[in-house]
Amino acid sequence: MKKLRFESLELLSLKERKALTVQFHPLLTVIQGENDVGKSSVIKSLYWAFGATPPKIHPQWARANVKALVIFTVDGIRYRILRNQENFGVFDSSGKMLLSTSQVTKELAPFIAKLIDFKLVFTNREQTSESPPPAYAFLPFYIDQDAGWRKPLDSFAYLTQYVDFRKDLLEYHTGILPNEYYELSAERRGLEFEQKTFEADRGVVRKAIARFDLQASFDGLELSTEGHEQAIEQLLQRLQQVKQVRQERAGKLADILDQRMILDQQTAVVRSAIGELEKDAKFAGELDEVEVFCPTCGTVHRNDFANRFSIVQDRESCFEFLTEAQQRIRVLAAQAGKAEADVRDADQTLQEIQTTLDTKRGEVSLLEVIESRGRRIAANMFDSQLEELDVKIATLFGEIGKIEERLKELKDKKRREDIVAFYARHIIPYLDRLDVTNYTADDYTKIPARVAETGSDLPRAILAYFLAILRTIHQHSTALFAPIVIDSPNQQDQDPKNVAAMIDLIVESRPDDAQTILGTVSLHGHDIKEGSVIEFTRKLSVLSEDEYEGVLSSMQPLMDQMTT
Repeated sequence: MKKLRFESLELLSLKERKALTVQFHPLLTVIQGENDVGKSSVIKSLYWAFGATPPKIHPQWARANVKALVIFTVDGIRYRILRNQENFGVFDSSGKMLLSTSQVTKELAPFIAKLIDFKLVFTNREQTSESPPPAYAFLPFYIDQDAGWRKPLDSFAYLTQYVDFRKDLLEYHTGILPNEYYELSAERRGLEFEQKTFEADRGVVRKAIARFDLQASFDGLELSTEGHEQAIEQLLQRLQQVKQVRQERAGKLADILDQRMILDQQTAVVRSAIGELEKDAKFAGELDEVEVFCPTCGTVHRNDFANRFSIVQDRESCFEFLTEAQQRIRVLAAQAGKAEADVRDADQTLQEIQTTLDTKRGEVSLLEVIESRGRRIAANMFDSQLEELDVKIATLFGEIGKIEERLKELKDKKRREDIVAFYARHIIPYLDRLDVTNYTADDYTKIPARVAETGSDLPRAILAYFLAILRTIHQHSTALFAPIVIDSPNQQDQDPKNVAAMIDLIVESRPDDAQTILGTVSLHGHDIKEGSVIEFTRKLSVLSEDEYEGVLSSMQPLMDQMTT
């Protein structure tokens, strides 16, 4: 699992000649302050720098045209990413540019995906496979102030480009389907595309053979006796093959007719039995005796309702058999008709081959020989192409088959059950701890869950779900673990007790080595023992003139590389 860490964030507005630098603690950073001091704008800038656009950006922040530079590490290796409006630059630790682009999906997404080992592949609306934008890599790790508390996995804009993405996204991030599954799926799609291309080429060659009448007929019109005899020998081999096919088809027809005959015999026996049962039922119904002695076997039978009803039941069973037999007979009749047609086709082919063999013994003209030779040369060329394409298609088919077998292995039912069970063991206690009580366990113990709470319960339910998913990702994922970023948990007018419980759960439930960034007005009594608290106090002016020159000197060399 790759681990992404934020070291610092630099923000710069050339328009306002202001800037800000924020240093992040390796484990926990709390950005604290009253409303309108810029907490959310700073927090939104973190993943925005990676191309993950938040649902809302404050108009004043947008007008300031703020640029963002994030210094981060992936498994301890340091990088920088700079966003200047819609332009992105990625740099190594020494400041050397690795990528400069304004294309998020086509260029930035594959680059970031490779850097953080994000192997998820989605099919877009044009039915083309692609690495999704970075927002999908960071979505399970971020709760946005404006949209994230209304619906799970909704903290970035422009998420509708993929239909019903949440299930696939969570199966990937939680490790239900590991990285290897998506790597192999992408490889399979590539092989399938290549296979379809070869199949299309094969179709073109076959159409050319049919159009120019180049189908090998082995008519024997060769320029040499040796070639003439060779053609005849090949035709005789073809004759033998068709005879074998004809024999197999005739055998199949005979088998079908045998089944039909057996059914006819069984039907006759059942019809006779029905007649006998009807006589028995009538006879028993007309008898006044309670008991009937059988002179054949010496058994005394009771002439009561149960015994008479059993006779009726036996008769009904016979009728059911007749109905099923009639249906089977109709199926066999259809199969017999097709088998007879196949045999006739084989007979016709045999006749055509035999006629061709007969004509080879006659005289042929020089013109016929030349024309036949030309068709033969062309036919050999096309045959060679078909053989080559068939080999390629067969090879790809085998490779695809091996991949599909491995994909089946990776869709391990027990692995899925274990991961979902691990998640369920966390979500229920989290809901209880946050005083979300009016829920259906079945809705929440699935991945993805159905979060349908309302009012002040909704943010607490979303937080419980978010934190349980994070624990599951940390425990089972083979992919990425990014910084946990949670902005303004006090939503929907929570009472002090519930807000305190939310803050406590955020701090205490996070994995030990997970980096967490929390934006909040207050810690509501929670004491931060290992981490840092950054206090914003300036209303409507989180950027500072004092930091402008320092941040400008840091960003300018990187911006220069992006413009050259």
